[in-house]
Amino acid sequence: MEERNTLRIKVGKRGWIIPVLLVISLTANILGLVLPFLEIDEVFHDKVIYSLPHSVELLWEHKLHFIAILILVFSIIFPFFKLFSLFAIWFRPWRPTTREKYLNAIELLGKWSYMDIFVVILLLALTSNQSFIASTIHIGVYFFIGAITLSMITSEIIMTLARKECEKESPALPISNKRRWMLFDPIYFGWIVPVLAIASAAALIESLNATFLRISQFFLVSHSYSIHEIGTLLYTQKHWVLLFILGSTLFIIPLLRLGILLIAWITPLTDSRHLQVKKIIDVLSRWCMLDVFGLALFLITTEGKSLVKTQIQPGLYVVVIAIGLSYGLGVIAVTLNKLMIARTNRLESKS
Repeated sequence: MEERNTLRIKVGKRGWIIPVLLVISLTANILGLVLPFLEIDEVFHDKVIYSLPHSVELLWEHKLHFIAILILVFSIIFPFFKLFSLFAIWFRPWRPTTREKYLNAIELLGKWSYMDIFVVILLLALTSNQSFIASTIHIGVYFFIGAITLSMITSEIIMTLARKECEKESPALPISNKRRWMLFDPIYFGWIVPVLAIASAAALIESLNATFLRISQFFLVSHSYSIHEIGTLLYTQKHWVLLFILGSTLFIIPLLRLGILLIAWITPLTDSRHLQVKKIIDVLSRWCMLDVFGLALFLITTEGKSLVKTQIQPGLYVVVIAIGLSYGLGVIAVTLNKLMIARTNRLESKS
């Protein structure tokens, strides 16, 4: 039976940085909640500066219940729950396997705290260059981004340390040293993954210029929007942090993830190398925000119409296809990889 252990004691003095990072993230999170977050200036209305909790209250008052609940859960409640969970994981004794499973669960949800940032980006785009409505971001946005990003980085570090401790406690599984060429696997159709990877990359590139929204509100200038156009707008307005988030999480990281997966699939590698590649892809998947952006886009096009009325454009389906291919490919690749490794180990044990 596994014994409980404290990760702080197991790691030793070199782990001093973890509590420091958690405290900094907690402080930034609190500042992100209390400081001004977003300013909305509508004609015939008073200019209003919102904090994040105030914006949730406003959304609820305007009967935008779904988006209010999501932002409340993922942008206000969950970040604190995650930070206190990481404190508990670091300082309290856990069974190694239980700790690793719990870390995996909270890290899968961690990136959804970025949803509010994408909502802000879309609102900035929709209200830019308009005479009757305008929006401006304030310092609270940057504290919130810093808190969520630092929390995710710290969680990745703790997860790596926890995984190493788990591997020390658990008996090593037999792994074949034979190089495997996934592309030509005779049973599990290894060619499917490269085909889907290329199709996913093509859809991702196409989605950059696909127009997915158009303003259709009277008195407002009608603009069409794509990811590339929003990025150009952020560049023009010198929102460098938001531009970096948009470009890295929606394009660079997803494309890097696809490239690594494709290379690993068409190159002969040992099982240990395949496991290393899987860990890298898992990390990149946690920083790939296509699905988070997709949900933010859905909220803006449905419940956000009380602020700015929009029409869905055909390019939205390209974005949806890119999201579906990217994540469907991940599930297929992981499943096939496990089946292939299990089959090889089974055959080698019989021989």
